[in-house]
Amino acid sequence: MQQFDLIIVGGGLVGAGLAIALQDTQLKIALVDARKPSNEDPRLFALNESSCQFLKNLHLWQALENDAAPIEKVHVSWEKHFGAVRLKNEDVGLASLGHVIPAKQIELVLNERLANLPNVTLFRPATLINLTHAENVATLQIKQDEQTFYLQTPLVIGVDGTESTVRKEAQIEVERVEYAQCALVTRTLLQRSHYHVAYERFTKDGVIAMLPLKTAENPDNECATIWTANKEKINHLLQLSEVDFIAALQNEFGYRLGRLVGITKRHVFPLQKVKVTSSLPACILLLGNAAHTMSPVAAQGFNLAIYEVAALVDCLQDNKFDLADFRRKISQQETSSMNLSHYLSTLFDKPIPHFVLSAGMVALDVMTPFKKHFINQFIGRAGSVPRLLLSMDA
Repeated sequence: MQQFDLIIVGGGLVGAGLAIALQDTQLKIALVDARKPSNEDPRLFALNESSCQFLKNLHLWQALENDAAPIEKVHVSWEKHFGAVRLKNEDVGLASLGHVIPAKQIELVLNERLANLPNVTLFRPATLINLTHAENVATLQIKQDEQTFYLQTPLVIGVDGTESTVRKEAQIEVERVEYAQCALVTRTLLQRSHYHVAYERFTKDGVIAMLPLKTAENPDNECATIWTANKEKINHLLQLSEVDFIAALQNEFGYRLGRLVGITKRHVFPLQKVKVTSSLPACILLLGNAAHTMSPVAAQGFNLAIYEVAALVDCLQDNKFDLADFRRKISQQETSSMNLSHYLSTLFDKPIPHFVLSAGMVALDVMTPFKKHFINQFIGRAGSVPRLLLSMDA
C-alpha cells in the first residue's frame, strides 16, 4: 500500500495542469493516467486571458507563444438578422481577450514538465480497477504493466473525462442532455489575414466559429473552424469533397474573413451536457469534463476547468483543504459558464422573433458597462479570482 497526500486520476490537459500547479507544495502526489502521452489531439482551444495567465504563472507560456494566436476582437452575429455584438480587448484594457492554441501543443508542453516533477509519481499507462472510500480515505487498485498496485490517499481528484471511471466507481450520479448535434472541427486556410478577430456565427441549425490560428507557415491567414449542427448535416458535410465543403462553409459563414481557400482533415465530436447531480464523498473531487461536460459554443469548458484548478490550488495551500470553501469559490463561475453554454447550444431551437434577437444584439453592443461586465465574466475575471489567474506582477 503506497500512501499519497493527493491522487490525480487522469493525465490530460487538466490533470497534468493541476499536478504542475502544485509543484511548489510539499504534497506527495500520484498521477494515474490510462493513456500514453500523445501528439494527436485535433482540438483547438480558445483560452481566455485568465487561462493564458495561468500558463504564464506556471512558466509554460514561453514554450507555447509561438503557436498561440491572440484574440483581439470577438464578433458575434446571426444569419439573416441585422445587428451584431463586438467585443474588444480595449473594452477591458487588455492586450488580448485570449489566445487560440492547438490542444496537442499544450499537451506536449505539459507532459515535458510533468516528467520532471520531484513530488509527482507517474503511473502511466495504468488502469483504475477499483476505488473504495471511507469518510477520510480512499483506496485505489490500479494495474500497470501487468502489475497491480494499491494506493491510498485522503483526497482523490478525478479529471478523467466525460466517462469518468472515478465517478462510476464512486457511484456519483449525473444529469445528461443529448443535444442530438455534433461539432465538426477543421483548420481553414484564408486568402487574407484574420486580423486576430474571432467570429461566432449563429445559423438556423447551429453555430460556426472561426477562430484565429498562428503557425510558422501561416502566421495570420489560418482559422480554427468549429461547425455545430445536427448529426445528419454534419455527416453530409463530412462526405463532401474539400472543394464542396469550402463552398458550403463560405455560403453559410459569408465573407467576413474574405475567401476561404483550403481545409485540413475534418474531425467530428458528439455534443452533450453532463453535470454531476449527487453529492460527492468527502475524499473525492471531480474537475473538468468529469464534473461537467458542455458544448464548445462560447469556449467555456476548458477555461472553466482551468479556473477550477486555480481555485483548488488556493484551497490546498499549506496542506489544508475545505471542500465547502472550494465549492463556494467556483459555484458562480461554474453556473454562469454552464448556463451560457447550454443556452447558446439550444438557442436555435427556440422560436424567438427576429426583431427580438436583433434588438438584443444591438443593445448589448452599445451598452458599454454591461458589455464590460459580460467580457469580464467571459474571461474569468468576475467575482473572486484565484491567484494563479492573476498577473504575479500586478
